[in-house]
Amino acid sequence: MSVSFALYRSALLCVAAGSLLLGSCQKNADVVPDAAEIPMRPLTAAEKSTVSSSNDFAFRAFAKLRSGAPTENMCVSPLSISAALTMAYNGADGSTKADMKQTLGFTPQTDAEINDSFKSLFELLTGVDNQVKFNAANSIWHGQQYPLAAPFVQQNQAAFEATVQSVNFASPTAKDAINNWVNTKTQGKITSIVDQTTANDVLYLINALYFKGSWTYRFDPQQTRPAPFTLENGQARTVDMMRLTKGKYRLYSDGQQQLIDLPYGDRHFSMTLVVPEGKATLSDVAGRLTQAQLTTWLAAADTTTLELRLPKFRLEYKQELNDVLTQLGMGVAFSNQANFGRMLAGNSGGLSISSVMHKTYLDVNEEGTEAAAVTSIGIIRTSVPPVVQVDRPFLFLIREKESNAILFMGQLTNP
Repeated sequence: MSVSFALYRSALLCVAAGSLLLGSCQKNADVVPDAAEIPMRPLTAAEKSTVSSSNDFAFRAFAKLRSGAPTENMCVSPLSISAALTMAYNGADGSTKADMKQTLGFTPQTDAEINDSFKSLFELLTGVDNQVKFNAANSIWHGQQYPLAAPFVQQNQAAFEATVQSVNFASPTAKDAINNWVNTKTQGKITSIVDQTTANDVLYLINALYFKGSWTYRFDPQQTRPAPFTLENGQARTVDMMRLTKGKYRLYSDGQQQLIDLPYGDRHFSMTLVVPEGKATLSDVAGRLTQAQLTTWLAAADTTTLELRLPKFRLEYKQELNDVLTQLGMGVAFSNQANFGRMLAGNSGGLSISSVMHKTYLDVNEEGTEAAAVTSIGIIRTSVPPVVQVDRPFLFLIREKESNAILFMGQLTNP
């Protein structure tokens, strides 16, 4: 029996060049015992609030995105999107700032708490697991004729360690400089985010995350075999199905959905898969997926050594997030009433967001996972079976387990 699974013209462009991220409790004598896990320091109250707000934003944004394309492969990096929008938030004022704060879920926090918690959270994620590579980098690119407001620069340098570069956006080499930076910070997995720049561009803010994690228990490449994967429409296609026969992971099943939590490295990070069971559909499961529900499922999961079969897959995703962010409450930021008056020195009225683009890359194979995400924000003036097999569409999250920070979130409908 198989078990199924289931983000005007250019005057200011802020780019978040996101993230690269690369049971039955039976015993198995072939499984290597766990090494002692190094505990992570407790999160501060501000860090917990930032993670909670980022995750809440992730579930709300993901629900809006998948409602428009329920049968397509999808992957977003909520942590990258939140970080990029927070850098832009540092330059917002008035109702624009209030709406962004509400959309991002930062309402209970002060600006200082928001920024400080991002800084400490990124530092924590970078060093929590020496078996997992996680890097964060940020930069600000501004037109030579647009001096930045000192507090805006200082805030983003202090919180995000953003480097600042003055460029001539009228030159065709400007986009090359930005894209080269993105390419470097994402280890070559995302080669570009800016198609072109013009003399009217004011600013690009770029957040780049890189994640690469090896499975704690690796799949044996020699055991990867062609196997059927059933799509939502009932059609079957042949995929490369990996097999984990000597490993441990956490498993929960209730007849409607099944949760598999597969660890990376020293088990601080994991990939969590949620797959429908029985007659349940991917939409059924996605409709039930919230932070509270995920927490409940994880708490009920048991450790198992059952053989796990998981499709090997690679996907790329690109989506404009203007409509989603407008639906979530920050539509004023895209209008002529937008107020980003804290970004530029002197008179800086008439700036608004032109576009928010999100682009991701994800590669899941026998060794582990490598993933990349880019978010561009433009602103302008104006009963458990003996084998667990993932052979139908599923949802997935890549998390740091102690902080609960969600690095990536998506669905695979067609490997």
